[in-house]
Amino acid sequence: MSVMAKRMRLALMILSAWTSAQAGDKIPIASVPLRDRAAIQYYAPGAQLIEARTSSDKEYRQVYDCTYFRNVHLGTIKLGSHGQLIEIDEALDIDDVPPAVRRKILSETKGGLIKKIRLDALYGHAVYRVKAYYAKSTSIEISLVLTRTGRIVERKVNQGLLIFPTAPFTSSL
Repeated sequence: MSVMAKRMRLALMILSAWTSAQAGDKIPIASVPLRDRAAIQYYAPGAQLIEARTSSDKEYRQVYDCTYFRNVHLGTIKLGSHGQLIEIDEALDIDDVPPAVRRKILSETKGGLIKKIRLDALYGHAVYRVKAYYAKSTSIEISLVLTRTGRIVERKVNQGLLIFPTAPFTSSL
């Protein structure tokens, strides 16, 4: 084989590797299937797509990884080719959650300070993860995982370290 033929073969291998690597890169938003765009609106109502990427997956075949903007929040969502929810991540305020979720958060925390609310995926369903302080206390922290209907999936209560005053140590030696 001549040197030119070897170089041509090498150039073709590099070109094919480069084009397959580019397949997982950005795609036009118009290329995202309608069912996936409808799923994005279902999980994040009012979201406007900013960026879309595609990649291959054994289980879902085609995976769409999208970045969206909703209200003043930036979020990401990963969907299968048929609109199945794989991942979603968005930081929210109490005003941005559905009314049923807001009522449940406020009733469970007894009006305590809300540290953070995140939209997340759990077993293919969108859930709201909440960390807040219970009532007026800053030593009792409550963590909730709620569905979009306000049903509590998980509840954890952590109480801060309690320091009890002790008597001075005296040696009886």
